[in-house]
Amino acid sequence: MNLRLLLDESITDVLAQEFKSMSSLNVECCRELSIKGASDPDVIAYAVKERRIVVTTETGMHDGPFPVCTHPGIIVLAGRSRHESIHAGNFKKFMLSGHRKEAKDAVSFISQSEIRIKTHKENKKFPI
Repeated sequence: MNLRLLLDESITDVLAQEFKSMSSLNVECCRELSIKGASDPDVIAYAVKERRIVVTTETGMHDGPFPVCTHPGIIVLAGRSRHESIHAGNFKKFMLSGHRKEAKDAVSFISQSEIRIKTHKENKKFPI
């Protein structure tokens, strides 16, 4: 089963193409949909309706404003580097880590050194 993702507008076109090239993903991009320019709550509402995990580089989109289990999931591409190839590489490592199923209904932070997944039960950290 393909992971259903909604790429937030913070995801660059170059990075979006990296995601779209991964055969294990079913990807939609906010900037290509009717929700282009929508607020974060509207993006989350669309993701809930379409059962898609939101992928963003915005660290403000997390479990504070969007509590765990109120959406299909949020993946934040975090870390110091903003380079598309590094984010794409980190995401590929996440996909191969064996933890991608845990991103459902959770808030996940992926950086160069670790994956942090916040669920309604616990917070987990895994080296990447």
